[in-house]
Amino acid sequence: MSAPVLLLRRVRDRGAAEAATTGGGVPDVPGVPAVPPAAPSPSPRRKRVRRRRFYPEHRVYRARCSFLDLSEEQVLRRYRLDKAAIAALCRELGADLESLTGRSHALPVAVKVTAALAFLASGSFQAATRAAAGISQSAVSNCLAQFLEALRRRAARHIAFPAVAAGVGAAGGAGGVAGAFPGVLGLVGAMHVALRAPSRDEPAYRNAGNFHSVNAQVVCDAAGAITNVVAKFPGSCPNAAVLENSALARLLDGTRPDGAWLLGDGSYPLKPWLLTPIAAPRGPAELRYNALHHGALGALRRTLWLLPRRWRCLDRSRGGPLQYAPPKVCRIFLACCVLHNIALRRRLPLPEGPPQPDEGTPGGAPQQQNTGTPPQHGGGCSEGRAVRARVVQQVREGMV
Repeated sequence: MSAPVLLLRRVRDRGAAEAATTGGGVPDVPGVPAVPPAAPSPSPRRKRVRRRRFYPEHRVYRARCSFLDLSEEQVLRRYRLDKAAIAALCRELGADLESLTGRSHALPVAVKVTAALAFLASGSFQAATRAAAGISQSAVSNCLAQFLEALRRRAARHIAFPAVAAGVGAAGGAGGVAGAFPGVLGLVGAMHVALRAPSRDEPAYRNAGNFHSVNAQVVCDAAGAITNVVAKFPGSCPNAAVLENSALARLLDGTRPDGAWLLGDGSYPLKPWLLTPIAAPRGPAELRYNALHHGALGALRRTLWLLPRRWRCLDRSRGGPLQYAPPKVCRIFLACCVLHNIALRRRLPLPEGPPQPDEGTPGGAPQQQNTGTPPQHGGGCSEGRAVRARVVQQVREGMV
């Protein structure tokens, strides 16, 4: 007997039982007037019974696509990583992504990893990603959440700032600026990750480019490897405020390294450990300093160019803003930075070919889209000006 027929019979039997209980009023007695039936007393709230879901005897599951069945070119185009890198990710994240039981046709770790990578690489909605993964949209959402959390726990293995005492010198060695900047620890910049208007504190997330975003700070070296990420501040927060409230600023303020600096553009304040360009250069030495400074920031421009082109979910011009709350957008950006370092370490090219950033702007061609923050600082503190003056003097003495 079908479920609707059983439900109809239960309703009918319940009505008959209530009628028998009330009796339709007091029965007729000679000499006693008839009494109208009493109003039924309100029944207590019944417990909410969870309906049991009926499954067919033989369930049909979608055919799942394995990355091992694809060629290297197809894997690189779809997931932005090669087979070896995906297999290494599966082994590294297996402890967090492995299902505790095999009930309900549990998803393997490889399916969860490739589903998340397909979303990050394509920038499409989860409903479009599920077709390639062979799973439902809700399963894609769960896979993405588990993947982001597992990668966040292991971010320190892939993103590590160099020791302040040792210095790096690699960033200073790029572009022939080793003599001018021998102790550069990294190149600091910002990228605005677009997101939908949040329900809370909406004005705080509207940046100078008139769109909602998260202001994510990135520090990289001369090779483009990301060494520090701060992704938790709304888009209206200036670059200088993000740096001031970061653990990196507290570290460098406490150590006061001598001869070791970060390099940043004009949106950051001049500090003893942060060298910025000279707003109004005078003489050939200061012009040469600005030219060397601009050349050293080329690795940062290339990194900010590569991130949204390798991971299309960050590209606002292609897929629009991310349709998530700010905390999840921050986790997505951190995951893209970790995966960027993995791809860079394995020297994986982009399927579309190498990018060509515009050298005329401090942040590459998409400068206004990415940063959304105009330069705000000029002179800086007196100690920072003294440090920069010594560097300019070194440039003057090294000029032919």
